[in-house]
Amino acid sequence: MEEQTELTYMPNESAAPTRADMRRSFSRIGLGLCLGLLFSQVLPVIVAAILPNFDTQAHAFLLGGLCTGLFTLPVLALSTRRLLRRKPEGETLTAISFLSLIAICYGVMITGNLIGMGVNSLLSPGSMDLIGALATEAGLTWETVIAFVVLAPVFEELVFRKVIVDRVLPFGEWPAIVFSGLTFGLFHGNLTQFFYATMLGMTLAYVYIRTGRVLYTIGLHACLNFLGGVLPLWVPAASMVMLGVAVLGVVLFFIGLKKVRVNRNGAPGVGAAMFTNAGMILFILVSGIFMALVAVIMNHPEWSSGLM
Repeated sequence: MEEQTELTYMPNESAAPTRADMRRSFSRIGLGLCLGLLFSQVLPVIVAAILPNFDTQAHAFLLGGLCTGLFTLPVLALSTRRLLRRKPEGETLTAISFLSLIAICYGVMITGNLIGMGVNSLLSPGSMDLIGALATEAGLTWETVIAFVVLAPVFEELVFRKVIVDRVLPFGEWPAIVFSGLTFGLFHGNLTQFFYATMLGMTLAYVYIRTGRVLYTIGLHACLNFLGGVLPLWVPAASMVMLGVAVLGVVLFFIGLKKVRVNRNGAPGVGAAMFTNAGMILFILVSGIFMALVAVIMNHPEWSSGLM
């Protein structure tokens, strides 16, 4: 990728943002995500009440994708519509660069997944993989493919890269990358996915900032969900090939570290402002509660009946 001018934390403004301004921005984002996370848990109950014969557990991924796109995205966009924003302007990716990024992101995702599995095994030895069990139970259907390869990539990238990064970027590149990744991890609401979602979210945020095109991150996200969620159900034997892709991605990641360019000149006090606000405190609390509930269910699989 070609060199480009570093972004400053407050373009087109003579004065740096105040801590009150930053806390207000982060609070509105946190509140919007909190409402989205809560609704994603309430939606199956609503659907079950309206359609008693509808298996909400079997359609969990479809409902989750629709909830993100039809509720979280508009609520977040509406609640943050008056906030300062900046759309990054970057360069075009070549085909080789895009393919390399697929491998890198897949390596990051698998590494984060191993970390999450390790933490879960330490905290809850012998517990079930609830998310993996849901995916296996859903099986390979048109619904699974649409949920994994279309709905999740499109809506999640619009929420966590387009909306969130654009609104945090005025405070600096590193805050936008870190905040995008952490909120993406927390939004998943379970410890298993938290680590890889956070690491992947930061990687995709960096790609979006350097290119300025959310279509790139949507494409990368779709490829990753296909490789990690659809392909194993379609061709189980492909797991060994994908292991090789993950190893290649990790190698490319470390090789490419020297080319990583992130402006560290964030707005003064932005680190503290991210979390010292009502919206983010509430979002972290709600996400933590869901993580704890999922951890309990993983140790008692019989309780998962009827839950997403």
